[in-house]
Amino acid sequence: MRLTQYVAHPGLLVGKLRWQALYAGPRRDVTVDTWNGRLTFDSRDKLIGKYLYVHRAYERRYIEHALAVLEGDGWLTRGGTLLDVGANIGMICIALLRHGWFDRAIAFEPAPANLRLLERNVAHNGLTDRIARVPIALSSSDGEMELELSEYNSGDNRLRVNAAAGAWHEDRRATVRVPVRRLDDVLAERPDAPDVRLIWLDIQGHEGRFFEGADGTIARGIPVVSEFWPYGILRSGTTRESYMRIVTRLFTHVYVLSGDTIGRQPVSAIHSLFDTCAAPKAMREVVFVREAGR
Repeated sequence: MRLTQYVAHPGLLVGKLRWQALYAGPRRDVTVDTWNGRLTFDSRDKLIGKYLYVHRAYERRYIEHALAVLEGDGWLTRGGTLLDVGANIGMICIALLRHGWFDRAIAFEPAPANLRLLERNVAHNGLTDRIARVPIALSSSDGEMELELSEYNSGDNRLRVNAAAGAWHEDRRATVRVPVRRLDDVLAERPDAPDVRLIWLDIQGHEGRFFEGADGTIARGIPVVSEFWPYGILRSGTTRESYMRIVTRLFTHVYVLSGDTIGRQPVSAIHSLFDTCAAPKAMREVVFVREAGR
């Protein structure tokens, strides 16, 4: 953060200094009131935990931006059900219900530590009856997979397809076996699924494989807010060509949520983003939509 931001918002500096002391201490659960809701997180979570503690919000601008685009262009009406895929500790689904965007949500989260905090946070916010918690990962087939566990970022747990050393030495991570299923099959079994209006997707590059197991659901015209991270996509075993085949089959247009002007583009525009985001840390937030009758 730049010095000018600390001058303009001195509370941020105090929060950051307090966070550094908290992070250096014994590992423990920390609970704070945030824009996203009343949330408990791990004191050693140096990304999501830090943002919640210092800024008292997580991805607020991204959330509000994505929903404004969807509502403004007629892709989304309030109410119904949200699918939060890769729900982590609940900071997205809880925020979207608390701020009146959806009536209920189904939150998919396979990591045991995250799931424990998700359960607690849903209860904190009085949403136990409105947010269903499903302890599985979503992919292109049913079965089990290894989930890599990040030591310092609860948002970077990843289904392991490639065990080779990577930019973050992912081959050294601890893993846990988790159940994986196709979204279409899961929703076919749930009575609370008919009125799904949005999929919020953040699964660290496994999105292509998720789409393969969700084509029946997406074909209803349900928009998808997704992280686009080429490093993670390629590491998941999905090539640029196969990712493009999947998204051009399922969607007609995409919004790239960066810059001041956000316009709808043909979904083929995603191809050039692989080059724009070639560095391991480079990513974008995108919104996929499908025009009726296409």
